[in-house]
Amino acid sequence: MGRETEFKFMVEAGSPGDVLDWAAKAGLMKGRPQQRRLDNYYYDTPDFRLRQAGIALRARCSDGSWELTVKTSAGDRDGKSGGVHVHPEYNAAVYGKPERPDLSLFPAEIFENLPMNEIQDNLREFMSQRCLRTVFIIAGTTPLHEDFVIEASFDEVVYQGKNGDIPGKELELELKEGTVNGLLYVSAILLAAEKACEMPLKLRIGSVSKMQRAAIYAGIIPAGEPENPDLSSDRGRCRALAGLERICFLEEDSIRAARAFKALEDLFQKVRDNPLPSAFQEALERLARNYEEKRLPDLPLPQRREALKLLLTDPDLALARLKLDAADSLSPQASRI
Repeated sequence: MGRETEFKFMVEAGSPGDVLDWAAKAGLMKGRPQQRRLDNYYYDTPDFRLRQAGIALRARCSDGSWELTVKTSAGDRDGKSGGVHVHPEYNAAVYGKPERPDLSLFPAEIFENLPMNEIQDNLREFMSQRCLRTVFIIAGTTPLHEDFVIEASFDEVVYQGKNGDIPGKELELELKEGTVNGLLYVSAILLAAEKACEMPLKLRIGSVSKMQRAAIYAGIIPAGEPENPDLSSDRGRCRALAGLERICFLEEDSIRAARAFKALEDLFQKVRDNPLPSAFQEALERLARNYEEKRLPDLPLPQRREALKLLLTDPDLALARLKLDAADSLSPQASRI
């Protein structure tokens, strides 16, 4: 079993070449980039027993080689607040695309308390996505003298939606060696370059996994409902923002999406009425001011979505969210990064 820890960004502007140029100039890129074509297929029972148990089952073809992967949820650290995604992960090589993946290839404890035979007999493919991935290695040492190795992946994805294909671009930084401090250090340098306009890349936090996004686009699961987290802490406010983003951007029903935007405006007001002394508070207040000054509430829903996405590319906001979401894994010295 491996444990996948990654920072996920949605790319609102930019290309793989922008990230490669930045990494080379920063002296972080090791080796040569590679491109891979990935076809991902997801499986579950008709009543989604695996998803209800927090299990994702995927078959992936990468340049002709096939692999089965099981990911299990990581509780409250599964991208709930920001772009930090942590998943226990199990992999098994297979020959060709399976019609019904063999669950016995994985440790039995993954499926503990589940009706294994019934699930095995009823597995079916329920969604897919295509991806062109540009991947390269980033390595170095943090100011805290911690070595790190990170796999950077720029994904140009095409999701299978209910009404046709939906394109998207994502940047993932997956920790291979070291601690989450290395991910924070690299993200801080990357976002600082964006803030200084040293590259055309525009990034916002990605709080939804590829599988979740694919399932929402395919109409299999709802975009969600506004949560009522504890707003007395930055962590609770960060989680509230992530949940509302997901609904604002992924909800197809215009009435529910409009309600999510109204809930977002209510969150802004609560934050201003009850300020906290933090970098996240400052960034959230700036987001609220820009939201009003640019008169987003007056825009039609599609334009409002696109405008909000660009506001969320504020590098200071992105970094503050990453620090909050990674806090459980940070050493006491990490605040110096």
